[in-house]
Amino acid sequence: MVKIRLKNKDSIPASLPKTELASPESFSMGLIAHSITALDNVGELLGRNSYAGKIEILEHQTRTALHVLNNFSHRALLADEVGLGKTIEAGIIIKEYIVRKLAKKVLVLTPATLKYQWQEEMRSKFELDFKVADDPSDYDDFDLVIASIDTAKTKRHAPTVQSVKWDLLIIDEAHKLKNSSTQNYKLVKGIDKDRCLMLTATPLQNNIFELWALLDLLHPGFLGSKTHFQEHFIADDQGLKIRNRDLLQDKLGKIMIRNLRKDTGIKFPDRKVHTKMLDYSQEEMEFYRDAIAYIKNRYMEVHQQQSESQDDTKDTEDMDQADLKKMAEQYKEKGLLTFALIMLTRQITSSIKTGVAALERYKEAIDDPTQKKLVEDLANRGKFISGDRKLDYLLKLLKKEKDKVIIFTTFVHTQKMIELELQLNGFSTVLFNGKMNPEEKEAAIEQFKGDKQILICTDAGSEGRNLQFAHILINFDLPWNPMRIEQRIGRVHRIGQKKDVVIHNLAIKDTVEAYILNRLYEKINLFRISIGEMDMILSQLKTKGTTENAIFDAYINDNEEFAKDLETAAKKAEDIKEFDTIVFDKKNGQ
Repeated sequence: MVKIRLKNKDSIPASLPKTELASPESFSMGLIAHSITALDNVGELLGRNSYAGKIEILEHQTRTALHVLNNFSHRALLADEVGLGKTIEAGIIIKEYIVRKLAKKVLVLTPATLKYQWQEEMRSKFELDFKVADDPSDYDDFDLVIASIDTAKTKRHAPTVQSVKWDLLIIDEAHKLKNSSTQNYKLVKGIDKDRCLMLTATPLQNNIFELWALLDLLHPGFLGSKTHFQEHFIADDQGLKIRNRDLLQDKLGKIMIRNLRKDTGIKFPDRKVHTKMLDYSQEEMEFYRDAIAYIKNRYMEVHQQQSESQDDTKDTEDMDQADLKKMAEQYKEKGLLTFALIMLTRQITSSIKTGVAALERYKEAIDDPTQKKLVEDLANRGKFISGDRKLDYLLKLLKKEKDKVIIFTTFVHTQKMIELELQLNGFSTVLFNGKMNPEEKEAAIEQFKGDKQILICTDAGSEGRNLQFAHILINFDLPWNPMRIEQRIGRVHRIGQKKDVVIHNLAIKDTVEAYILNRLYEKINLFRISIGEMDMILSQLKTKGTTENAIFDAYINDNEEFAKDLETAAKKAEDIKEFDTIVFDKKNGQ
């Protein structure tokens, strides 16, 4: 709740006669007007004592928080470049509002992959216990709530989210609200909030019209209508050239803060990337090729059936509801089958033992006796393969390391196989995966901080954990979504890391992993770009469906379309970065 202190009677709006009562609208406007000045001249952070000993507060973070509290008061976009600690800035501001009793009900909306990171950072650094919303009643029952924006916008959650009066709303990855026609945008627009902070490292992703949409959601009318904005500040139809740059920067400076790395003086550690391409044994390679040949044939059959199905149902206007429902189920079944084939390919490439277990599960879902026999024969062949090239090299690599090491793998089966092998060879290990409850995860991280040398993670470990006390990371297998790789690296390559980050990538020659590394990831220098840059590249991709589907289709069909699309997207992202400099950098944007 906002507390208003009127210094003298002259602060009462002159247009409001003393003998008349204000209308509800006038009274609301008056409250808003006074709340804007409620935090003038904040010289110190009252909440600092509660977190100063837990984290290193950087000068630009303190400056940003004070600037928001003194000058923005109720609406701000925090748009620091990647790695400068926007979450910490938001935490400082949240804490200050709560300590000063200007906020009680606080909601954080974030992508699902970041909700537990927010919960952990607010708890461990700021002594704020946020509830991650699972049920609509959580929004009423708890004052401090974190929700995935995809959960919050559902029909089950949205009515409650929008019915609660929030003192402070925080939106992470706010650039995802750039399209005013989306459900996410409409959800946020309908939330009743006194104050709002938006966070993004990439306020420009495609054009400046998206920035206008974002800021108009934050502070409606601040930049005028879209037509007004275009007439005064845009010099082309695409929104990639601006006019009246100084005036635009002046207006943006009243609603957003963008700290740049080069202006902070912070030295970020380097990344040292080592990729080891290993050779399968003849037995392993023959198994891999036969497994991929089977998967390719099944994939082609699915697409042939889908093509025939589409030819038969081009005109759906005369179909009744039963036929439409049957068609939808067929499409769903084909989609699930494609997903199963993608997962099978990834598991076989992760580890042959993991692939064999996946083949046996896949066999149980097959009705056709001929298909079932093919899969059964493949699985039986795989069981008799001895050794594992990746595992052998991993042991060789670890025997040279004395420091703490994080090993990432996509699959729990591979994780447990690695754990067993390492323990048999005398290494101290601890597991971290998505099947563990919050207490088990917390205990695993504490053990890794303590006497355990090696943390073996699935990608659950890339979501929401700051592990910068380690600096060596091994990708035992590679995610097919490049964002996942950057999320892994981001656990150690961040503010607070004192050493250069060493990244080891393990892959087998002539497999899908080698294809991804050589023909996709190297084209965009994946292992050296930030998560914000990667997000921008993927936002430029015109590929339909998921990145995983596009990669699988390109690999199975041996085509270069996705590689070309990725290169084109990377080039567009570079152009946007240059445009970003022109729009925001007062020193070098001319």
